[in-house]
Amino acid sequence: MKIARTTSGKYVVDAVSKALDILEAFQAPEGLTLNAVSRQVGLNKSRTFRLLHTLAERGYVERSADGSCYRLGTKIVERATHVRRDIRDVARPLMIGLRERFNEMVNLSVLDGEHVLYLHILESTRPFRMSATVGCRMTSHKTSMGKAMLAFHLADDARSPYFFHLAKLPRSSRQRMRKELERVRQIGYAMDNEENEPGVACIGAPIFDETQPIGAMSVSGPVHRILQNKTKIAEALMAACKQVSRNLGHASETDSLPQRQSMSAKA
Repeated sequence: MKIARTTSGKYVVDAVSKALDILEAFQAPEGLTLNAVSRQVGLNKSRTFRLLHTLAERGYVERSADGSCYRLGTKIVERATHVRRDIRDVARPLMIGLRERFNEMVNLSVLDGEHVLYLHILESTRPFRMSATVGCRMTSHKTSMGKAMLAFHLADDARSPYFFHLAKLPRSSRQRMRKELERVRQIGYAMDNEENEPGVACIGAPIFDETQPIGAMSVSGPVHRILQNKTKIAEALMAACKQVSRNLGHASETDSLPQRQSMSAKA
């Protein structure tokens, strides 16, 4: 087994590194073909197939019924929800309440690098479905949950997710995103109006632990229904997120919140 030495002096097992590259290549819920995975990770198809087969045997990826593509498997979801079980278990009763009140899709996610990772989804009983599935990742600044979390991270700390995400945007988009995130901090929730998926609107609000945003919940549905009930949904969602935050140890809404932090730093 090939072992590559990193510049830090630590040893990295090449096969494990490539297997992790493959897992990180899966961002879209519709999955990837063997050729697409091979191109993204820079391996020939034979080696890519062997790694995918091994990951599939362990449940970390799964092959579609027609064999045309691969997706993240249930084991990934199990591992993610095991690590984040506290927030999922605390949030679920509030998510159920939101779904019962509005009969729209309710989502729970956390930040995962440049993306939001969906931990839990409650479907509406109406004939409406989003492309998002538990375990999938979406670009943070294109989702209401991602913007809700980014907005409440410190903007003057180069190590913060806020700074990292803003720095990756084209320069022409940074000022617009700064203003949008500042607005999110002022009103307490974020909107996604067909930015991530045509015909779909989402309202998202952050969840805090003792000191920082650690997740977010959103209510999603067809644009016309979400916009028609925007105020009621936003108020109920923020109340639910505050309750989850309190249950996770965050101070009450009457105490100091991150809104008071500066967002003037330039990326």
